[in-house]
Amino acid sequence: MRLKQFLFLSICLLFSIVAKGQSIQLVSKFDSRLIKYYKVDTCRVYENVNNGQQTLQFLRKLYIFDQNGNISQEVEFGQNEYDGHTITKYEYNSYNLITRKLVLRPQRDPIEYNYTNSGNKWLRMVTTYPFQKEYVVQTNDQGLVIGILGKGMVPERDSITYENTGREVFGTLEEYEYRYNRFNNISKENYYYLSRNVRTITYQYSPNGYGAPISMKLFKEESKIPEATTIFTYDPTGFLLIEVQKDNLTGYTNTLEYEYAYHYDSPIFEKTPELKENQRFWLGK
Repeated sequence: MRLKQFLFLSICLLFSIVAKGQSIQLVSKFDSRLIKYYKVDTCRVYENVNNGQQTLQFLRKLYIFDQNGNISQEVEFGQNEYDGHTITKYEYNSYNLITRKLVLRPQRDPIEYNYTNSGNKWLRMVTTYPFQKEYVVQTNDQGLVIGILGKGMVPERDSITYENTGREVFGTLEEYEYRYNRFNNISKENYYYLSRNVRTITYQYSPNGYGAPISMKLFKEESKIPEATTIFTYDPTGFLLIEVQKDNLTGYTNTLEYEYAYHYDSPIFEKTPELKENQRFWLGK
């Protein structure tokens, strides 16, 4: 059990730099078009832990999907049997944009995110826990998010000397920048906290441009060498099967496996596409 807890803490430390912007996740591991077409009900995520003698699996997450292929609930299981579960619930509008996200945690106050949209464009998001924070969203004509400003109470600085005045004002805390490839998939994300570059994430996709990313690299601050690399492997249909997270500094890897449950009349039961030689992702549209 101590080894299990140690491995979990290692992963938490590895990805703690991402947690500051955890409330905003624009790149999904799931392709909602596939989820909808194949009528996926749920997805279970298992973590593989090697104790030196054998590899054990522990249920870590459960995703529940709605009829439009969106995640309606996300359940994160505790590390021990007596730990509680964190449940995140999502609500959407007719354009499949999130309108509300509610995070329910054991013995802690819930966290609520309220979204404002206009048609197919996301305009802003507001949360009041642990303090009020407002996110203003910048989009292009296609509705793609190109930037987000997270505003809250920040230290006031003198306009001439830039020294801290000891007071606080409502200003920009966080900044997100997004770059897209020719298929309108996010290829790069920059995250700033109080104008300081905290991390950069880059994504790679299949050559045809469809589906979720096949790899992700995390760069800390201005480093040119990725601190962590994640590889995603998919089945012939296009569903994520294995996620391998590697700490490039220590060499430690963490493996997650994904298991799906389908509605009884899902097309998945009719015919499964054949896996071609050396194919790691779905080639269809």
